[in-house]
Amino acid sequence: MDLRELERFIILAREHTCLGRSRRLPPERPGAVEIVYREGSLSYRDSYFGQNRLIGQEVVRRAGTVVWGMNYLILIHDLPLAGEELAAFLQRAQLARYRERRLLGPHLFQERNLRYEDRNQGDLAFFQGETQVFYQQEELFRMHYCGGLVR
Repeated sequence: MDLRELERFIILAREHTCLGRSRRLPPERPGAVEIVYREGSLSYRDSYFGQNRLIGQEVVRRAGTVVWGMNYLILIHDLPLAGEELAAFLQRAQLARYRERRLLGPHLFQERNLRYEDRNQGDLAFFQGETQVFYQQEELFRMHYCGGLVR
């Protein structure tokens, strides 16, 4: 699959899931929260377990066959602000990157006392990275992720 087309689809799927415009379906794995987006023969599923310590996986299928995936582990520390405020900030930071029409590469986003930093290596075929959110200088959120093409 062409990496540019794959990136375009993942950005579109994440925009829809980030903004709550996609469907939650009965999970393929009991106990998971799963969000799905479809376009033609492509489907995207984000599936995760947990609340303050999450483990999850994103999968893209083409005509039912898995072609790409990403695994992630998230730690959310005790918050000096409301959880909804952190979630809204994460959404704005991610959407700022998606407006640039890219998934990978360094990304920094700041608003008031909140700072979002993402560092990664590789391309959509094989990558790893880390995202952190800080309130002033205190870490609130950390995500480790890795993924790539599946053959």
